[in-house]
Amino acid sequence: MYVEKRGNSLLIRFTHDCKEYSFSLPKHNHAVGRAAAKLVMAQIEKDIAYGNFDSTLLRYKPRKSEKNPTAISAVELFQKYTDYRLNDRKLSHSSIVRFKGIASKLSQLLGDKPAERVTESVARDTIARWSETVNNRTIKERLFDLKACWDWAKGKYHLAEGSNPWVECLDRIRTRGNTPNAEQKKFFTIPELQAIIAAFGASPYYSHYTEFVIFLSHSGCRFGEGGGLRWGSLGADFSTAWIGESISRGHQNKKGTKTGKTRTIQLSPTVRAMLVDRFSRLSPQPNDLVFPSPKGLAIDDHRFRARAWKTILESCQIEYRSPYKIRHSAISHAAKNGADLTALAEQTGHSKRVLMDIYLHAIGNECLFVDFGGK
Repeated sequence: MYVEKRGNSLLIRFTHDCKEYSFSLPKHNHAVGRAAAKLVMAQIEKDIAYGNFDSTLLRYKPRKSEKNPTAISAVELFQKYTDYRLNDRKLSHSSIVRFKGIASKLSQLLGDKPAERVTESVARDTIARWSETVNNRTIKERLFDLKACWDWAKGKYHLAEGSNPWVECLDRIRTRGNTPNAEQKKFFTIPELQAIIAAFGASPYYSHYTEFVIFLSHSGCRFGEGGGLRWGSLGADFSTAWIGESISRGHQNKKGTKTGKTRTIQLSPTVRAMLVDRFSRLSPQPNDLVFPSPKGLAIDDHRFRARAWKTILESCQIEYRSPYKIRHSAISHAAKNGADLTALAEQTGHSKRVLMDIYLHAIGNECLFVDFGGK
């Protein structure tokens, strides 16, 4: 390892594991700079000896704070990660909304704290405070994004020494999530679902959504999958539905479904009869949405939840649970009815491992969902 003079700068050169490395220390070709270079070389030699060598060299380079900074705040780091994902066109509309929410929350919880000062202790405290306002499932999703951001940033920005600070939080919430908590168990009972459907049907403002809720509660589809269903995706006799598209906040999901996988589901007699009647009333085209909003657009899940869903649950005096719990309830009742969990996972597009962790019963290979009637 040696130092080479390069104008006003010093260039450190060395070889490690048969690979040559070099990097410059700008404007350091003076007594103080040469002393600083010796300290950097000593740090590199120490890291190599103890197996802590940073092959990206970022640990040994000066921190930049002006053009193309390497020392930035946690919020700025996540915003740069978001820009990177957007430039690669790897974000769906729902992901963009989620990423904006994460950046906003980081700003609230961390302020302008430098990314390199986000240690495991800081991450634990941040997640503990965040958990006061959202459930474990949401926290888990956000942790996956934060972990991915910090992994992406290695070698590009100065971060806390050692491992990714969000990994421990993610491991702990994964372990905690293996046993369903009280919130996860709060699915709707069949009488509650019947009351909700009846209330939608009787509502002078929200009856438009009645058949949409019937479909969700009998199929176990995600909200966006039901909202993105088109007539051309239904079987000729309306006994099946191909699930390969979804809508989020009223926008098409670029991945199709949440997992990017397609599936075909069997529909119950109640749903078939409802779709036959709906088709005869509307005479739709194959590319038309089966369940559009009252204005003929894709249903926006936030508006549906804030207006129609909350109002209907209050009118029924039913404890509030999000519309997502319709899917959870449909799967729960199918499992309780004896559904084979492998077949149930295939028809719901659920992870088999997660499904096996939560649901415990088994049935045959036909329509798996409990048919409890419609209007």
